Amino acid sequence: MPQDARTLGSLAVQLASEGRWREALQAAHACLRMAEPDSVLYPWALHMLACTYVDAGLPRRARPYARAYLRQAAAHPQLEPYTPYVVRAMGHIAYQERRFHDAFRWFRKAHTLFCRLEHSVQAVVTSHNMAWALIRAGRPQRARAVLSPREAFPVELAYLFDGAMAGVLIAEGRLNDAIQFGRAALSAPGRRTHDFVDAAEVALLLASAYQRLRQDGAASALISYAAGFAALQEWELLDILLLSERAGGGDPPERAASSRGSANLLHRGCFTTGVA
Repeated sequence: MPQDARTLGSLAVQLASEGRWREALQAAHACLRMAEPDSVLYPWALHMLACTYVDAGLPRRARPYARAYLRQAAAHPQLEPYTPYVVRAMGHIAYQERRFHDAFRWFRKAHTLFCRLEHSVQAVVTSHNMAWALIRAGRPQRARAVLSPREAFPVELAYLFDGAMAGVLIAEGRLNDAIQFGRAALSAPGRRTHDFVDAAEVALLLASAYQRLRQDGAASALISYAAGFAALQEWELLDILLLSERAGGGDPPERAASSRGSANLLHRGCFTTGVA
């Protein structure tokens, strides 16, 4: 492994972009250890760890790094473009802990920051995070209201809208419509490696819809499908079993209420934009 902090940071970005979470985290931890504590690279590495743990489906592991980044970021104005991603990471932490109202507030704050920075793509992605938090909080109509229109999503990310809309429709009891949107979300050719967590949860929602329609064969197939996505995220076997156990509806268990498709690797350009 390289022994220069900046090179390690660049390596972490590259590995994360390939979905190689374990190696990306190792590189980011090494970057943090080697960075000077008073340098801008140090909080950047904290941000990298927070976001990568979220992208890897491990939001709770992101907590100390996200909090440390938010304490230090104000002293480094050049880090402003990175802050909304860490704020969004805090939302994913709350989401995994089933604090859905808190998650919504973090996501809404991140959405405001993205809009202020004119990061339109990340703003619409965050709208789908807000929608999922409200779906889980039992407010599907409000979720529908905050979700950006499908045409606002880049074509390659429209499946995020479809998945969230499936969640809204299931909460409203429109099961057949939900299945249509959910199937579209899962079959999208543009789904990226780091959105496997999103795919797992959408698949489980569809399984619950099929179970309510008494189509147990389709439900079982989707549970297996979700387990496959979960395995690709390197979730523990217990997480996969818990997901399957609760596929019949209701909130996911605490360990399995993982982050939605949150990877934000396009923004991590500090080594080419001069931030570090």
